[in-house]
Amino acid sequence: MYKWGIIGTGNIAKRMMRSLENSQQGKIYALSSLTHAEALKKEFPDAVIYDDYNQLLEDENVDIVYISTRHADHYKWAKASLLHHKATLCEKPMSLSLKEEKELIGISEQENVFLMEALKTRFIPAIEDIHSILESKVLGDIKKIETCFSFEVPYAPDKYYFDKLQGGILYDCGSYTIGSILDYLGTDYKEIKVHSTKAYGVDIHDKIEVIYDQGVTGYMELGLDQNRSKALHITGTLGELEADVFYRPALITVTPDHKEPYTIDRPYIHDDFFTELEEVHHCLNEGKTESDKMTHQDSLDI
Repeated sequence: MYKWGIIGTGNIAKRMMRSLENSQQGKIYALSSLTHAEALKKEFPDAVIYDDYNQLLEDENVDIVYISTRHADHYKWAKASLLHHKATLCEKPMSLSLKEEKELIGISEQENVFLMEALKTRFIPAIEDIHSILESKVLGDIKKIETCFSFEVPYAPDKYYFDKLQGGILYDCGSYTIGSILDYLGTDYKEIKVHSTKAYGVDIHDKIEVIYDQGVTGYMELGLDQNRSKALHITGTLGELEADVFYRPALITVTPDHKEPYTIDRPYIHDDFFTELEEVHHCLNEGKTESDKMTHQDSLDI
């Protein structure tokens, strides 16, 4: 049974912890918070609680570290975790620069320690179905793939969305939209067009078009300024596909030309975190330093 340590215990981490309760391979062992350690002792009486991240990393009983701090701190604590030889699952974005990303991956490979960016989309069961549909050519040749991640956040200077260092919609949700486009269309693109709207010192709305050969495009829209459907829309020469929510779909609608639409219902296994966590366990069981589904190169490409 792998023992997990959690650095950063906000809402996302608590969702992850509830998911891990379903696993037969891993369990929560230790939690670390700089500000809520006392409250955590009451909420999680069976866990070891630290008020210092380094103390958790120095605990020899911790096998895997999950990092869910603010974006700007991911690199620092992922690096520290790897140097303590802890298998590391780091929330996206794993760093805020390509240079930092390369450094983390270099440490992982040099020290032979597992590292994965927590892009859960790659492990959602329905994503396998979407890939199978595209490979079957039931939609013909793909012409356009669209994703959208837009919601409304009222401005407040203390919200991390508007922090000039780590805020903005691209840092918050771009890993999902970009990761999906690259997953379906690959990295052999020819051009990227970006239209960005900025306010309060950050990007609040981005429209990004990734252009490939033969008129194939990947389009993504991200926003902090309006609520919109977070759908995936794929247009082929012989039909269309839709899935909502694009980064964690459970229902897919396929509409081939001149045929009746049909749906594929592929529910989560327990929830939208579980398959990602089980992938970490699988990789450790196999002695891997990276996942085949979310590789180090995938993180660099994104």
